[in-house]
Amino acid sequence: MKVKESRVTDGATLRHSRIMAMLRFIADCEGATTKDIQSFMFLHYGLKFRTTAEYIHECHLAGSIVLSQDGRWVITDKFKKYLR
Repeated sequence: MKVKESRVTDGATLRHSRIMAMLRFIADCEGATTKDIQSFMFLHYGLKFRTTAEYIHECHLAGSIVLSQDGRWVITDKFKKYLR
């Protein structure tokens, strides 16, 4: 999956594009472990694992992702409509 970031003028727009890419990655994989997500974000955006962990935590609090019984983060049904 090739990910490109367009030039943005503010940090919030950049953060939003990264979070949406992370959520698309989780959806495309039909679930991903924390380490999988952190590796993806590091390789594509150079983010530290801690930053990605914070993104995951915030998305969980927002109800966008949940942790499945097998330890993989999955997109909630409520949020799937925003990824289309």
